[in-house]
Amino acid sequence: MKKIENKIKAISIELDKSTKLNELDDVILDFERKTDNKHQIDVSVDILNANLHMKRVKKSYISLATINGKIVKKIRDIEIKVKK
Repeated sequence: MKKIENKIKAISIELDKSTKLNELDDVILDFERKTDNKHQIDVSVDILNANLHMKRVKKSYISLATINGKIVKKIRDIEIKVKK
């Protein structure tokens, strides 16, 4: 049986109005540590309603972008050269 931490897909936390954004780092990092390699984390903060939303999104199975046969990571920018 899976642990309950692996079954959680999203968390929404209501915050106090006086909560600073840097105080949320530990909560976000803890949720990220408990996430497996098959998922990535989508974090959003609703400032008007004072809510923190975190959800696990499945990573894509196929990576289409390559440079010289090596897979390009999502963070890295890709330069496109067009021959005229």
